[in-house]
Amino acid sequence: MSLRIIGGEFRGRVLQSPKGAFTRPLLGQAREAIFDILGPRIEGAEVWDLFAGTGATGIEALSRGAARVSFVEKARQAIDVLRDNLALLGESALARSRVVRGDAWDPPLAAEDGTPPAPPDLVFLDPPYALVAEDPSKAVWRAHELLARTTGRGVVCFHFEAGQLDEDDFDGAVDLRRYGRCGIALLSRAAAAEAPAAD
Repeated sequence: MSLRIIGGEFRGRVLQSPKGAFTRPLLGQAREAIFDILGPRIEGAEVWDLFAGTGATGIEALSRGAARVSFVEKARQAIDVLRDNLALLGESALARSRVVRGDAWDPPLAAEDGTPPAPPDLVFLDPPYALVAEDPSKAVWRAHELLARTTGRGVVCFHFEAGQLDEDDFDGAVDLRRYGRCGIALLSRAAAAEAPAAD
């Protein structure tokens, strides 16, 4: 399976995916729509791509001007393909990216000396559908935990299977979108701050 970068510096470049059902990348229509919504937030942003798979979403952010993208993925085969995809794009992508193998729910992004990572402006959260189905409430809680780690303008873009979650699951300000089988929840620090307190 191949994926194409939609916009920016690497527009039209083709990325590879591992053989088999190791990853489930955010496909073209949904990816294009989400990046159109995020628009100017991407330029100069610190980005985390969690459950990164082949890196298609984070690489799209690099292509559109993100300052740096940290990719977190657990599957070795996916990481190998992700690294190959970055290498194919050259020094511009490699210099602005970091690939870490580990638990994407609790990304191990501290420096070797223990210094905490810079807070992200944008988090792409793309867990396996089965992981969300196993415990939807926990998945939403984790998404909010990640939002709390972002900068003041931070956004978490949470991808799940359409129908798995609705507004009531998020208990607060959320922008929900649907693109075929893809459900997208956009959580933002600004919207959370403006939301009325729960009774």
